[in-house]
Amino acid sequence: MFKLIALFLTLYSLLMLTGCSTISGVFGHTSTEELIKNHQYQKAIDQIMAENPHNQALLLKIKVLAKKQSKEQSKKINQLVKQKKWGEARHLLNQLKENQPNSTSLPSLTLLVDKAQHEEERIVNTNRALAEAKLLNVQFIQQDLFDRIHYNQINWFSPHQGLVTKKKALAEELLHLSTQALLVKDYKNAQKTYEKAIELDKELGAREITDAIKTGLSEQSNKAINERQESLIRQLYLAIDKKDFEYILKIQSILSNRIFNGPQVARALIKATEIRQEYSKKLDTSASKEYRKGNISTAVTQWQQALILTPEEIDIQEKLLRARKVQRKLDKLTSDEND
Repeated sequence: MFKLIALFLTLYSLLMLTGCSTISGVFGHTSTEELIKNHQYQKAIDQIMAENPHNQALLLKIKVLAKKQSKEQSKKINQLVKQKKWGEARHLLNQLKENQPNSTSLPSLTLLVDKAQHEEERIVNTNRALAEAKLLNVQFIQQDLFDRIHYNQINWFSPHQGLVTKKKALAEELLHLSTQALLVKDYKNAQKTYEKAIELDKELGAREITDAIKTGLSEQSNKAINERQESLIRQLYLAIDKKDFEYILKIQSILSNRIFNGPQVARALIKATEIRQEYSKKLDTSASKEYRKGNISTAVTQWQQALILTPEEIDIQEKLLRARKVQRKLDKLTSDEND
């Protein structure tokens, strides 16, 4: 302990000998001149404003320097955007946000970087999805070859169903990428992704979900989106009338995309949510009755269906979890008795 105190006193004495400016640096104070040198203009202004009276001449000098540096950095950011160096561009943006006093150009620069980066991501995702579609086709051919070679062999773990599920999901993604391409009038990729989506899942075209995409390939994207929106709303109300909950969930998910908006969309989504909640409640009530009767397996099935319709319902999640635990215990008891 005494050694630590002695060491502290020694360091303090050395600091006193080297001058007050060094002490200030150690304890976190930076002079206004140093802040200006490091382009920390906002901190320099705050430091001057904390003094009384304010050094107006120095304030004016800082604002002039800040404006000059903002222009230079903005040019660099624009150049980095052209070079697609998103990380470096955002790093400079963050520095400007921290050091510039009330820069009006920052929101537009941020929007420029975001838009350009998202556009490159769209192109990359489009190329990846199209490549995955080609690979998926080969995987189906490979599976078909395997099945023909082993025609009399029972394979309990056949990957065929997994490929079918992947195929439908990929079709939905390609359809979404087609819409994104329409937004930026990239009709070439809109055509490619749309055709590939329909090739993977004919139902997407048969149910007229994507009529707007066909129209949009020769018209402006906003009109295409509006037409697609109207088509989706019609299909959603048709699914509600038929109580086709699988399709309701599918269309509701698409219509929830931020590119679709307006009172018609809001009303359709509310209607879909209400019918899902209504039917989920009926399933919940039925499942509770079955559970009390001891029909645990039936209750589990009905709660699973209810949870698909209203995945946010914590009460149903808890009931399903409890029922599954009981089911496992019953299965174990049955297994033990059979042994």
